[in-house]
Amino acid sequence: MHKLKPNELAGKPSGKTTGLDLHNEDLFSLLIESVSDYAIFMLDINGNIITWNKGAENIKGYKAEEIIGQHFSVFYPPEAVESKYPQFELSKARIDGRFEDEGWRVCKDGSKIWANVIITALFNKKGVHLGYSKITRDLSERRKNEELMYKNKELLRINTDLDNFIYTASHDLKTPVVNLEGLVDVLKEEMGPSAHADIMKRVDTSISRLKTVIDDLAEIAKLQDESVKAESVPLEPLVKEVLDVLKENITDAKATVKTDIGDYVFTRYARKNLRSILFNLVSNALKYASPDRAPIVEIKAEQVNENLLKLSVSDNGLGLNASQKKKIFNMYKRIHTHVEGSGLGLYMVRKILQNNQDRIEVESEEGEGTTFNLFFKI
Repeated sequence: MHKLKPNELAGKPSGKTTGLDLHNEDLFSLLIESVSDYAIFMLDINGNIITWNKGAENIKGYKAEEIIGQHFSVFYPPEAVESKYPQFELSKARIDGRFEDEGWRVCKDGSKIWANVIITALFNKKGVHLGYSKITRDLSERRKNEELMYKNKELLRINTDLDNFIYTASHDLKTPVVNLEGLVDVLKEEMGPSAHADIMKRVDTSISRLKTVIDDLAEIAKLQDESVKAESVPLEPLVKEVLDVLKENITDAKATVKTDIGDYVFTRYARKNLRSILFNLVSNALKYASPDRAPIVEIKAEQVNENLLKLSVSDNGLGLNASQKKKIFNMYKRIHTHVEGSGLGLYMVRKILQNNQDRIEVESEEGEGTTFNLFFKI
């Protein structure tokens, strides 16, 4: 173990021993030196470093010749030094015999670690204070895991609150909307077919959109609490079914739909959830078509490796810029506001995938088109 000579220990005159009564100092030094996961070193009565082991070098980054003789406050953030926290630690250790703490410490390269620190005051048999031992353990990884766990718990709480709100809102809105629809019908009958026809048509459109939003909210609420029963779902007939449902939309848009999906079979999803994913992505591709060219939608499946399947839905539509891509999966985010929709479709798609620990990514260029890549574990 690297150390100062005994006569250099603060408070002891030249030629005197340190007062540390060790039966085999060489054996003890070898023991300390062999510890590589803990920083173990000694301080004089003023807090200056007088020994340095391999673990201290590994954790702090300093070699013995660089650090011995310096005050141990060099390891503390500026705010801790300014508040004289290192001196407080030493005084507490001297009064109580021992001081333990956890906090941020600074390494040679300026990086910070979260450390557990134990400072023990050392006295000889006559009660003379000789200095301190200091043991430091790097707990940065544990700290990161704890922070991640906290963030996950907080995210779960927020998502649960959001789901509860969605569930309540979707149910509480149904009755007033139905009543509103009935009142509008009565009003139409009393006014006759020609009175304010344009206004009444707009009212009907608004009510229809509101009902669509409520229905989508109800579907989102089901995703959280629903006990999903996984089924064996062949991809090819599922795609055919979705395209049949959207046949009128495809015809109206004069779109071409190309498929290259093979004979893959999903086994971890409820059929209706996979259908919802495909329906939302294909209908989105049709809705966000460019007015400058005939829409082309491509659906492709390919196995990335033995554990991963990629399903892609591409279009040559309006596309997205960089800032829009960051918001595309947020609730109620309709990037192109002139297009009809509730702004919930892509949110639902991502939520279904996340519930199964799968993911979706978007590639897009404004004015050129968009590709949604879905990655499924298999």
